[in-house]
Amino acid sequence: MKLITSISRVLVGLLFIFSGIIKSNDPKGTGIKLNEYFDVFASSMQHAQDTLKISVSDDLGTEEHYDNTFISADSFANIEINQSAPRKEYFEGDEDSTYGCEVFVIKNGVVLFNAFYEVGDSIDPVNFSVNMSNGICAENKASSKALSEKWNLSLSNKTKHEVSKRVATYSYVQHDSFWVGVFRGMKPYSLLLSVIMCILEVVLGFAILIGWKPKIMSWSILLMILFFTFLTWYSAYFNKVTDCGCFGDFIKLKPWHSFIKDLVLLFFIMIIFIRKDKIVPLFSPLFSINAMIVVTLSSSIFAIYCNMFLPAWDFLPYKAGNNVRQMMEVPKGQRVTDSTVMVYVYKKNNKIDSFVYPNMPDSSWEYVDRVDRIIVPAWKSKIHDFEFIKRDENDINIKDTLLNGKGYYLLVVVTHLEKSHESSWNDIKTMAIEAKKAGIRLFAVTSSSLEMADAFTNEKQLPFKFNNADETLLKTVVRSNPGVMYWHDGTVLDKWSCRSIPSIETLKKLMK
Repeated sequence: MKLITSISRVLVGLLFIFSGIIKSNDPKGTGIKLNEYFDVFASSMQHAQDTLKISVSDDLGTEEHYDNTFISADSFANIEINQSAPRKEYFEGDEDSTYGCEVFVIKNGVVLFNAFYEVGDSIDPVNFSVNMSNGICAENKASSKALSEKWNLSLSNKTKHEVSKRVATYSYVQHDSFWVGVFRGMKPYSLLLSVIMCILEVVLGFAILIGWKPKIMSWSILLMILFFTFLTWYSAYFNKVTDCGCFGDFIKLKPWHSFIKDLVLLFFIMIIFIRKDKIVPLFSPLFSINAMIVVTLSSSIFAIYCNMFLPAWDFLPYKAGNNVRQMMEVPKGQRVTDSTVMVYVYKKNNKIDSFVYPNMPDSSWEYVDRVDRIIVPAWKSKIHDFEFIKRDENDINIKDTLLNGKGYYLLVVVTHLEKSHESSWNDIKTMAIEAKKAGIRLFAVTSSSLEMADAFTNEKQLPFKFNNADETLLKTVVRSNPGVMYWHDGTVLDKWSCRSIPSIETLKKLMK
């Protein structure tokens, strides 16, 4: 048992240290993964909302229906029926004008219904009505109550009518549980939690390895692995998060593989926990505490440095030295599309089974559905979302230029302009001006709106305009906001964080 305990300590300690360092290398990536978990947990704990149904009808046969799902912020539904002042209206193809008025149905400032009605002394009044109700979903049937409201309007050729009503809808909304608020409230702190978790993994792993404070450390590491095991089980069973992020982008594990890995790790940790009273520290108390201080400070400095700048080891597909164009090309012999087979689903006596032609069931089975099952999946590049949105049809195709163009290009990447590092913009402006003089073309992309981007460009007096790109792509391309990439003939030469914007001399040194 002593030998097994020692082996367990070495395996668990080294694996925790390795996992912590890999995550510390890219704390922003770990924070993105935590955000994904927070979103999944919050959405899974949300109640299904009822539907606010609004129907519009008149005695001419018009009938329109509008469905709006309640949201937790709904307190009131303001419904208005407005009749415009009578006027003459000319319709295309008609020589004579029509005397009438428009009718609007408005919900919370949004026009749902708009139609022109003919009115006059010789025409019977048009009776108009609006009904409001709620469609109670099955999940909330026991706790929901029925909503029924009605408005009526008889169109007049004399005056403008306005009928409005404010209906309280707060009591019809399914309010979120306490935990939904907790998980959503944790999202702004995902990066901080990421850094703390990375440091904690390294510290706990080292403490188990040297046998420092075995009782406290064994409890801590057991609770942590139970937490991780729950996350990986949840990801695998519900197929919510396809990559647990256990080893960052260095090793990608499928959900079930991650869960099995945590179960094996839990086995060794249970041995350590059971034998915690028998663990003898490897070093003296003074040396151990000093070693723990050094490890804690070192891992903290490393995580903070990688967060402020860029990962020390870049495991992302857009790392320096990678030719992105070649990575996107399908290798010879690989499939471009999935190989699939049609699977027929049938039911008999409450039993559901799948069949593949020609092995089909007899007529006593009831047809349910037909689905395509993938036999051989198509080859998939690590880079499959490298797209940029052009400002207009005459704008440059940034993707095509970066991948197929000849020469040197700079790409300024800004995930969110409003959250970008303020002090870096003077350096970026200087770099852009000097790069233009040196004949280096520069592109800039952001996930913020183009309206905001243009206003930002004018405010900072930047010598370039922004294009749009997906937020996830930009976070993958460079872990900095803003960040700079240097390209040559489809290859990423280098990239820099907002705190280390390159000078023109640095760029020229990288030129061949």
